Amino acid sequence: MRLSFNDRNGAAFIFLAGTLFSFSPLLFRWTSGEASEWLFLLWRSVGILVASLIALMFGSASRPVQALTVGLKKNILAGALMAGMSTAFIVSIARIDAATTLFLQSLAPFSAALLGWVLLRERVDVHTWAAMATAVAGVVIMGTTWDNSSVAGISAAACIPLMLGVYTVLLRDAEQRDPRAQVFFTGVIGIGIGLIAGAVTGGFDLPVRDALLGVTSGGVLLGVGLPIFNAAGRHVPAARTSLLLLSEIVLAPVWVWLVVDETPAGSTVAGGAVILVALVWVATHPKVAVS
Repeated sequence: MRLSFNDRNGAAFIFLAGTLFSFSPLLFRWTSGEASEWLFLLWRSVGILVASLIALMFGSASRPVQALTVGLKKNILAGALMAGMSTAFIVSIARIDAATTLFLQSLAPFSAALLGWVLLRERVDVHTWAAMATAVAGVVIMGTTWDNSSVAGISAAACIPLMLGVYTVLLRDAEQRDPRAQVFFTGVIGIGIGLIAGAVTGGFDLPVRDALLGVTSGGVLLGVGLPIFNAAGRHVPAARTSLLLLSEIVLAPVWVWLVVDETPAGSTVAGGAVILVALVWVATHPKVAVS
């Protein structure tokens, strides 16, 4: 059965995609802890690649080779950026709590707006400027409890919205590329990163349970969630998309709190709440363009 996306069900499918994404930190927390985050990333990328191959083989009438080669350079670029974000995500949650990682990740809309203003000279409305300033205040509040031990995790998490902002700015065009191709190259590049990092950091010995969790994280949560998000997003206004994807930001810390008893610091919750207010504000207010 093939899913049909339209203006009526697009919002529900984006919310579903965000909910799927929200389980990623929990699956990582369920691992035995006997292997590095690089091996989890490796098997996560294997899952992404398998899911993309299945989608390419059975998802439409177009041939897989055609889907991969139309807009090849930008498909590879998109895959590299998504693989980079996946890597940064795993590196981050291996070192800091899931709430901090997700709240920093939620800065992506502001990163895209700022980069669009700097690189493309696109106008940014006053509501977005105000929301960006509010989000910065939220990050400052969150940072009151950060220490030297979390520098690597914080830095990795901060790279996620930056890469997503670059992705948004560089890939704006009218070319009709198959969204499944991006997922394919995400898996291929992610496997390459995992293989190199695994070889450098001590080999590939991994409990079967941990490998299965990694494959599930990539093959189900991202492998299914990303194509749904890409397809449904065409039918939903950008403002509503931003709000619906808050399901990932809000639910992910809840899952790890309920299941593995990971409780974020009070400043993390307070700063994250300020960031969420900024996101809701910019998504629900009309644009008033300024130079």
